[in-house]
Amino acid sequence: MRSVKNKITTVIMCIAIITMGISAAVGVMALRSVGTSNADQLLLLMCETGQKNLDHDYQSVEQSVAMIAAYVESDLDGLSEEQIQAHLARVKGIFTRIISKTDGVLTYYYRIDPAVSQTSKGFWYVSNDEGFFEHEVTDITQYNTLDTSALVWFTVPKTTGKPVWLPPYITENLGARVISYNVPIYHQGRFVGVIGIELDYSSLAKMVDNITLYDNGYAFVNDAKGKIIYHSRMDVMSMAEQPKVPNGLLSNNKFVRYTFEGVEKQAVWLPLSNGLRLNLCVPVEEINAEWREWSIKLVAIIAVLLILSVAVIKSVVGMVIDNRNSSGKN
Repeated sequence: MRSVKNKITTVIMCIAIITMGISAAVGVMALRSVGTSNADQLLLLMCETGQKNLDHDYQSVEQSVAMIAAYVESDLDGLSEEQIQAHLARVKGIFTRIISKTDGVLTYYYRIDPAVSQTSKGFWYVSNDEGFFEHEVTDITQYNTLDTSALVWFTVPKTTGKPVWLPPYITENLGARVISYNVPIYHQGRFVGVIGIELDYSSLAKMVDNITLYDNGYAFVNDAKGKIIYHSRMDVMSMAEQPKVPNGLLSNNKFVRYTFEGVEKQAVWLPLSNGLRLNLCVPVEEINAEWREWSIKLVAIIAVLLILSVAVIKSVVGMVIDNRNSSGKN
């Protein structure tokens, strides 16, 4: 009879072990799937928040410059010196009213092409703690305005003939690193000059630095060609050559997994309104750590339940067999 008791106990325990083993395996796979999905959604949410904060400034600048450009071209009624001087005075007033409602502006300007006027150079206003003051302008006559490698805020919109966001550069007269949006101005089809707004590069840096996730997640910004414009973990602008994003990050897929310096990372990217791309990446090990921790807890709970189940099974089987034996004897 003891042999029968052992066999029944063994069969029931095997069934319990197999059942709980399957439950544990399914549970771990479910936790892994949910953990990875949650991490992706959290990455996307944080990146979207950063995108909205950055685009708020960029879109504000675009709207302001577009409004001013529309006024400038409608107000420009001739290219004589008297007409241009009067025109510039009126445009200064428009700039003053609109700039006060535009976020993040470091400088704004309206520069006249030397080919249009050697006397009327335009103006350039720079922000300080007390507001905006008129700054001495760059002498455009010292440059070839058809060469887009220099004086980019003027030469690029003149050459392309359309509004353009420019990647970071240093203003020669101010020595500050900026990002600018520039619009070419025309009168009866003739190029007259450029109006633009420059944003302080450090404002971009602060916003990107604030985009963090887990312990070692960080953000960075790159242009359409893959060159890194700003990186939270490296001083890109001090490098002799701008680094490029790791392989795979220029993918059309929003979620990208790649390896950088031996560390596997999960990343998400979103486009910015000025043509740049915002990336947020996290080491895969940190993402896995969460679902693995819960998996260990799940397995531990199942192990405890299994031990208790084995004890209960032995006890119940023993009682049933003993009762049956007792009944047989009577």
